[in-house]
Amino acid sequence: MKKHILAFGTVVLFTFSVQAQVDSLKINLDFRTRAELDNGQKTLIPNHKKAETNVFSRAQLGVDYYWQDLELYMSLQDARVWGEVSSTNQRSGSFNINEAWAKYQFTKNTGLKVGRQILSYDDERLIGALDWQMQGRSFDAAKGIFRFNPQSKLEAVVTYNNDDNDANDLPDREFYSIMDGGERTKSMQILHYQYLWPKASLSVIGLNNVVQNIDGAHYGVLTVGMNAKKYYGNVGFFGSAYWQTGKNTLAQSKNAYQFSANVDFILNPNVNFVLGTEWLSGTDYNADPSKNSSFSPMYGTNHKFNGFMDYFFVGNHFNSVGLKDFYLKLTWKFNPKAALAFNIHGFASNAKLGDDVANNKEYSRYLGTEGDLVFTYKVASIFSMQLGHSQMFAADGMKRLKNVADPTSMQSWTWIGLNFATRFKVK
Repeated sequence: MKKHILAFGTVVLFTFSVQAQVDSLKINLDFRTRAELDNGQKTLIPNHKKAETNVFSRAQLGVDYYWQDLELYMSLQDARVWGEVSSTNQRSGSFNINEAWAKYQFTKNTGLKVGRQILSYDDERLIGALDWQMQGRSFDAAKGIFRFNPQSKLEAVVTYNNDDNDANDLPDREFYSIMDGGERTKSMQILHYQYLWPKASLSVIGLNNVVQNIDGAHYGVLTVGMNAKKYYGNVGFFGSAYWQTGKNTLAQSKNAYQFSANVDFILNPNVNFVLGTEWLSGTDYNADPSKNSSFSPMYGTNHKFNGFMDYFFVGNHFNSVGLKDFYLKLTWKFNPKAALAFNIHGFASNAKLGDDVANNKEYSRYLGTEGDLVFTYKVASIFSMQLGHSQMFAADGMKRLKNVADPTSMQSWTWIGLNFATRFKVK
């Protein structure tokens, strides 16, 4: 079986023979499927509307080839919704190259990585792999890696985007049409520095997005920030802070912030809970249209932050009223195979929602409360399953925000996931 996998990986992905002098060759296989019952995920479901059921799946084959100081990696991926392609259809747009990159180590501490690759930093608040979504997230980029010592590392990243569509070229510039993270980013530059101590870490990041307006003009959105973590015995403190400035895709002047503060209490090796808050600035409903105060998490893995029902910053809520999130997160490991996570969030807008003319007052900024429950069980070394249920208790502010005047009384999301993943060395 391994010989067949090796032949497929080397012939299809690399076009060179197995007989070449290879330092090592590794293969990773990943298959996951998730069934969801959506009764109000991402937005409030209106009264009398039925819940929707979908099944999502992803299959990945990755081949990692090493030759002296060179590493080549390619990952083939098929991510789909069950039934979106006919049973007799021989082609599917769900199949793609998720990653394809080359990394060369010039010295022990200096390397260059070029190609389609995942960019993930810190807690993935600003930029991350988005692994919860079946399709994930990867970038066409060049990354320089500079390691000063085992605890200290600097990475510099540059991307450049073009959709190769001659029909949209303006006389004096090429127009890029793809929107991502609420912005039309023509190119991106990142500097990220991290230093690690025992039970502590500190990192700083600068991310500059060169964005493009509909008229073709270019602007810069600069985000700078830091992440820090420190543990004292069984108590840990961690958080982040970011500031955004410049002009966004809509040519609005940007002045926005984010910060989070958390305390982690480790009661014993099997139980811990986190108390924390995160604030993301927003823009008042009646603000000057030439200005924008809404913090954008850009390319963050937002599903892990403001509730699993994804009401905020998952394809929505960009350039809106921002968010204040107050939460308690509890993790309980029953044994090495089973664990339960329970999170509760209280949400409020960070900017004004609008005026309630009928009652002659401003809309309350309180949006609602969400509870998330996830049970994880490791069936085998390469097989795990998860069962999750989330419920949103929406306030009037959420009805205003989501523009659903008459939502059903039960807003919930239930899912079950099966994950299979393995990695092995062929040679």
